[in-house]
Amino acid sequence: MEGLNNSYNITKDPKFLAFCSLATEGAGISSNQQCSIGFTEFKEALENGKVVDNKNLKSSSELNHQFDYWKSRITGGRAVTETDNQVLDIIKQAYNLGMVTKDNMLLRNQAINAYKTSI
Repeated sequence: MEGLNNSYNITKDPKFLAFCSLATEGAGISSNQQCSIGFTEFKEALENGKVVDNKNLKSSSELNHQFDYWKSRITGGRAVTETDNQVLDIIKQAYNLGMVTKDNMLLRNQAINAYKTSI
């Protein structure tokens, strides 16, 4: 278990870094989305691997555009590191599972709860 490993540092965990990037997207702007899912729900949805919300699925060209957007945000123009690639892969997986809205924000807790009760 990650929590029991003394060398585990959540701030270096690619899943946590991807979650933080997605969860803070749009912070401070007017939105009807109150708050994103939590890190635990994010990890569970990734591990489950099932589409969470079909209406959030993107076409290949939209995914490529979003991937370029996130690559730019994460690297800030510097060379891409191994950790960057891991974070980007997780962000791409979140998009592929319909966990990210059209505004590039993570789903709200209500959407995840509705999904959980449907399975």
